[in-house]
Amino acid sequence: MIAILRNICNLALFGLLALPSHADSGNIDPFHVRNMNPFTLIYGLPAMASSHLLAHNESYLQLTADIANNSIQSDSDGERIRLDGETYRLALIWKRGIAENWQIGIELPFLTHREGLMDGLIENWHDIFGLSNSDRNDWSRNRLVFRYENDEGERILVDRNKSGVGDLVLTLSHALDVAAESDRRLALHASLKLPSGDADALLGSGAADLALWASGSERRMLWQWPLHIYGQAGLLLKGKADLLQDLQRDVVFFGALGVGWRPMNWLDLKAQVDTHSSHYDSKLDQLGGTALMLTVGGSIHLDADSHRIDISIGENLTTDSVPDFMINLAYVRRFDALGVSGQ
Repeated sequence: MIAILRNICNLALFGLLALPSHADSGNIDPFHVRNMNPFTLIYGLPAMASSHLLAHNESYLQLTADIANNSIQSDSDGERIRLDGETYRLALIWKRGIAENWQIGIELPFLTHREGLMDGLIENWHDIFGLSNSDRNDWSRNRLVFRYENDEGERILVDRNKSGVGDLVLTLSHALDVAAESDRRLALHASLKLPSGDADALLGSGAADLALWASGSERRMLWQWPLHIYGQAGLLLKGKADLLQDLQRDVVFFGALGVGWRPMNWLDLKAQVDTHSSHYDSKLDQLGGTALMLTVGGSIHLDADSHRIDISIGENLTTDSVPDFMINLAYVRRFDALGVSGQ
């Protein structure tokens, strides 16, 4: 898998370097993506945050959609898990610059667990690239079974379509002072996830989570091409969830690193790697593995930086703690105090 992805990235890089660079070097925002494993998604692990905060009285509205397809099962030391189905996450995100170097935000997600409508498409994709369909070939297509059980009597089962509001997230960000002429940005962030989703349906954890992290970005010149390098690192402090309390790890470390390039004024090309430590004390990779997720794609600017569309695909790089296929789509629009911002 990694070798195939490396070859694809190399081919893309050679093609991109052949393009002329006529673009400005405006801000490039990270992908707003998450690990869509249904047993991980219930916690308040934040998506990658931009270190470029909104100006005072500027607002930001984003509608984002994530789709993930799972098809895997495993057992180890008295634990058994099966993840077969799809998860959809639709989120409305609003941010506002409330003072110089200060920003607040709110995110309201809507989640759906349902049968795997993309099973056939993904099996064909795996066949083309010589990837394994071992579990998929053993099961009927378009099923929904999210199940975990162990010898101590713990059992979670979602085998019917479930939809509903997820856990609400509140954020606060503060930009650190850097030299005005510097191409570097640094910011501190905090988020509070509130238990508004139904834990029994895997729409939330049933507890509040607090995340604290720092993000940074810098512009670098690679020959004549300006690249944007960005990253973040932090920790998640979890409340006692309604599910799998005996297995839950109360502290999770997370980070991300990405690079973006604007070859044209209307196009950003980006690659991003997100990681986090395990959420559970489990021998199963789907629960106890460290996550490493690659996201590649780009942003299409429809009117300078005032509104854009993000398109990306995500892929698991290491253990089965991340679904093997994810799609992210987003629409973003910025507003200033008088209307649409035309940065």
